[in-house]
Amino acid sequence: MRFEVLGSGGAVTTPKPFCTCKSCTEARLGGPKNSRFGPSVFIHGPDILIDTPEEIFIQLNRSKVSHIAVCFYSHWHPDHTSGKRIFEMNKDWINYPAKNKTTNVVLTEKIAETFSKCLGIKSHLDFLAYTGLIKLEVIPNTKSYEFDGYRVIPVQLGQDYSFGYDIAGFEKRILVIMDELKYWIPKQEIYDTIYDLIYLPLGVVDVNPITKLRNIDQNHPVLEDEQTILETLEYIRTLNSKQFILGHVEEPDGVTIEMGERLSKYCSEITGKNIKIAYDMLEYEI
Repeated sequence: MRFEVLGSGGAVTTPKPFCTCKSCTEARLGGPKNSRFGPSVFIHGPDILIDTPEEIFIQLNRSKVSHIAVCFYSHWHPDHTSGKRIFEMNKDWINYPAKNKTTNVVLTEKIAETFSKCLGIKSHLDFLAYTGLIKLEVIPNTKSYEFDGYRVIPVQLGQDYSFGYDIAGFEKRILVIMDELKYWIPKQEIYDTIYDLIYLPLGVVDVNPITKLRNIDQNHPVLEDEQTILETLEYIRTLNSKQFILGHVEEPDGVTIEMGERLSKYCSEITGKNIKIAYDMLEYEI
């Protein structure tokens, strides 16, 4: 397996339109690897896509992805779902009768439920399924999805509408949690597993642990629902993996590529774990 970060950002991408801060300025000047587009990752081997942000067209065009076997979603938030029109790429606009392609899209029952209630997401996917561009399957929240020698187990998080995925196959195993880490209590099996890679959201950098500068007011309501970087590190201390990669890095966090490298070193040293702050187009061989 090979892990590719298509988009390492969150709801607020870097660069943010009209923003002239250091992170955004460097992102405009430094090329794709200095940018942080919406959250999305790809696992080569099983060819699994997780989440389709608005920028997914750009992300796939600059990636090494050539085939999507199946797409999973983490939750309904627009920064993770608004690019679902990407599956229109399966339409044959030239031949008649058309020779359309089809991509498998798998939702847990809870995700399907929230997709039906929020932003018309399920209606759009139902339309894509009706036109044959996707094959839509809804599975129980705790049921594994198996194909081509791989097994994908949904992991329901503390916010019950949000899921991570435990992906195993050919003696490799990874855990991917795109967002909504706060309030999650891992099951014992997760604590007992030694993963080859765990991907987690960085968390809100309310106070930069290196510079000690505060980025977000301590009374800001975002801190009620989002874990902080220090809370993420507490999760890392209790989990076992050969490598941790931290994504969903928001523009307000002020994490430039250079600061990301410094944070990677700092987080690794204080936890004793191998930790890398993600950037767009980062690849990791599993």
